[in-house]
Amino acid sequence: MRNHVFEQTEKYRDLAAAHAENLRKYAQLGYNTAHDQLSSLLSKFVLSEVFVLKLMLISFGVLIGTAFSDFFKKHRGFVVFAFVASVALFVYKTIQLVDSWADDDADF
Repeated sequence: MRNHVFEQTEKYRDLAAAHAENLRKYAQLGYNTAHDQLSSLLSKFVLSEVFVLKLMLISFGVLIGTAFSDFFKKHRGFVVFAFVASVALFVYKTIQLVDSWADDDADF
């Protein structure tokens, strides 16, 4: 009886190890796919578009900083405008890229 329990335990352990290996393979495949898609997307942006992304991130950081600085509180309208404009431009360009992929029959 005791050997039977050990045999069952070993069988479950081997099944769990095989299942874990399959999960690792699927996770690696998902990571590789996401990495390839992001690399493809980022390689299509030109320098001016990267500037817009940086402007968006910087203005968002300043927006957060406005809660801590009286100077930036006085200029909050400009910072909000810069943030909203840069987000709109970035979203617009991203939509253009996705549409161009659909036109080229590329996988996304």
